Amino acid sequence: MSQIDAFEHYYGVQLPECYKSFLLHIGSGGRSYLNSGDGPFFGIYPFGENLDDLIHNNVEKHLKKECTLHPHITETQWDELTNPFYEEDISDEDYEELNGTLYGGILPLGSQGCSFIHALVLNGPYRGMVVNLDRGELSSPQFSKDQNFLDWYERWLDEIISGKLITTSPSWVGYPKK
Repeated sequence: MSQIDAFEHYYGVQLPECYKSFLLHIGSGGRSYLNSGDGPFFGIYPFGENLDDLIHNNVEKHLKKECTLHPHITETQWDELTNPFYEEDISDEDYEELNGTLYGGILPLGSQGCSFIHALVLNGPYRGMVVNLDRGELSSPQFSKDQNFLDWYERWLDEIISGKLITTSPSWVGYPKK
């Protein structure tokens, strides 16, 4: 059984084909920040690592959930999802369940620095899309305009090759142009 098959079986998920193709034919991991490989910001995490970037406990329970986030989430919808996090006497169990609901069905892909990460939607209508998340401020999700992981990664490569992203610090590929 391959590492990908074992992961899918253990977590009860099926990885999007575009991400599996990346893992099988391009790479997984490297020698930079958190052993990340080439990719936007601080790179792409090695496969199966840093799963607790979003879901801190019971990853196996929450990773297989349908993703509740979507590219057209309104401020009202976002507030409904996140307001319970700000209750003063929230129990650890309630926090864990809320966190699992908010970030369920999303696989962390890599760090953007501080509390920002990019992640892959595993389940639901936006399966395969990359979403940018701020865990610190609980800002609403920013979905990439790309329809899948490989399109997102290819756009990063195109922007690197063009020189648009050559800087001394991570650049903002994958965020919508406002």
